[in-house]
Amino acid sequence: MNASGNPVTVLAFGMLLENELVDRRNLVRLVAEKFRDVVPIDETTHRLEFFPLGEDSWSYRYGPLWISVRRDLDGHFPGAYEAALLLRRAGKHFVLAPLAAGDGGVVHDLSGLPVVVFPYVERATARRVPPTPAQLDLLVARLTEVHGFATPGGLPAEVPVEDFGFPFEGDLEKALRTALEGDTDHLGPYGSRLTRLVTGCRDRVAELRREAARVAAECAARWEGEPPALTHGDPSPANVLFGDGVDILDWGSTMWAPPERDWAAVARAFGTAPDGRGLFLRFYELRWQLAEIAEYTARFAAPHTGDADDHAMWGRLLRYLPAG
Repeated sequence: MNASGNPVTVLAFGMLLENELVDRRNLVRLVAEKFRDVVPIDETTHRLEFFPLGEDSWSYRYGPLWISVRRDLDGHFPGAYEAALLLRRAGKHFVLAPLAAGDGGVVHDLSGLPVVVFPYVERATARRVPPTPAQLDLLVARLTEVHGFATPGGLPAEVPVEDFGFPFEGDLEKALRTALEGDTDHLGPYGSRLTRLVTGCRDRVAELRREAARVAAECAARWEGEPPALTHGDPSPANVLFGDGVDILDWGSTMWAPPERDWAAVARAFGTAPDGRGLFLRFYELRWQLAEIAEYTARFAAPHTGDADDHAMWGRLLRYLPAG
């Protein structure tokens, strides 16, 4: 919200449309049952409000709670949210962790969709202001604290470990094949445009994939036996609140990995980051680009309507595969 209390739509980061599979009544019922003994909830006055924020979730406010219905495309790992809660309990108060329900659970299920609940923080929905150099230095310091928090065997949460794989590879291959060989006209308003775009960028995508495979193999060989860091994965403007301090939210991508995983994300988001090993930085940049291409080509290589989400995602795809 802005200073007057009005919602601010951040199109650059938003899921603009509510997921029609989310039944609001069932969502309210789930949250009320799980959290009425944790935070004060007034079911007679609180109303569920949808916010178009977050590319990996559908977000709602319900009184003192912020509800995230997840759509983690590269895999959902409940242990990542449990790790964030452990970090918070260990004194890392800059970690905006989810709440544990009355039964101790952190991730909940609604019709097969994971649901994670947080305390509502008003400035998390406000328009973001570019950080100062001092604030960026503090962000780096906070991430460095997390990197050294524990070892995989010493953290009582199941957090994935980097394997330098490409979990989206199958989806990317299928979408590219559909775009190049299939009848895309009937898929929706972006179907034929996808064919033209992918045809024109075919060589670029192929070179990105070849380079990514080579760099991944080199990284895996070099990282073997190296102590891992507990990384956030996406410390971007959508996930960092700058103010007198720095608060970091959305830990759903937490992974044991080389620290360059975070430094590549900071550099991509803010244009500056600590020095890191070039090979690892390049791997994470390539994987990010290919993951984005995979997500958006898969969307338009399937039936779609041309709604507001489609329009926004087409614009994002053009960042990586420029037309013309």
